[in-house]
Amino acid sequence: MKKHTYVLGVLSTAIIIFGFVLQSLKIPGGITLVALGFTLFIIGFSLSYTIDRLRSQERKLLQISTIILFICLQTLMFGGLFTSLDLPGAQAMYSLGTLLFAIYFVFFSARSEGRKLQLRRDRQLAAILFTDIIGFTVLMGKDEDKALKALTINRKVQKKVIRKHRGKWVKEMGDGSLVIFYTATEAVQAALEIQEKIQEIRKFQIRIGIHLSEIVFTDSDVFGDGVNVASRITDKASANEICISDSVFQNIKNRENLKIIFEGELELKNVAYKLGIHKIETSK
Repeated sequence: MKKHTYVLGVLSTAIIIFGFVLQSLKIPGGITLVALGFTLFIIGFSLSYTIDRLRSQERKLLQISTIILFICLQTLMFGGLFTSLDLPGAQAMYSLGTLLFAIYFVFFSARSEGRKLQLRRDRQLAAILFTDIIGFTVLMGKDEDKALKALTINRKVQKKVIRKHRGKWVKEMGDGSLVIFYTATEAVQAALEIQEKIQEIRKFQIRIGIHLSEIVFTDSDVFGDGVNVASRITDKASANEICISDSVFQNIKNRENLKIIFEGELELKNVAYKLGIHKIETSK
């Protein structure tokens, strides 16, 4: 949610509350403030919020769910406005708003956000994704504020994309992040989108490595040889690049619009065996 949308939401809510306080104390002007607050919420906040969400969404399902949520907010707030002004139809507005919210929650909420990945405490197969900001240590030495700002932007971009593709943000390690996905396809789609958005920002560059392997989940962390392998695959990527293991490649090789280059059987640091590494070309 953008800053101006947040301000509109806080301001309209504050006006409504203040108006109700004045009204309960029988101070003149209370009903006017309540009506003004509801109007600002309806015309300002909910419209601005909907526009923000629609601009950030490409999938049709997400757009439909946003529109339904917008109508739901509108009807509920109109119900509140009608109640404050003693106008007929308030109950009908509340009923319609509640129905629309139920439709949104049952049919769209889980699908639009993507179901959350549930990690089990026994072994399970997962796509492991590592990211790393290029030259972060050097940047930290030169301009600490700029480096920390890059870290914040990177985290914000990644978490939004990861949620969209049903991944789980496990942890942040310095300037790097560890993320888990159900499938190799979702991990690659997320990696491509992350690189695209980071390149649009043009404030820093990242590299990404992906490996498909068994993991063990313990106390909000993941373990297994595959985690170390994914980290070392990331070391083989340059700025704006995505490197994947052969196990990931075998799952995505038939997907259209992906240009994948075989880098060879490479040695990885602290990995006892060579591994087939592929590079996915991205726009630079």
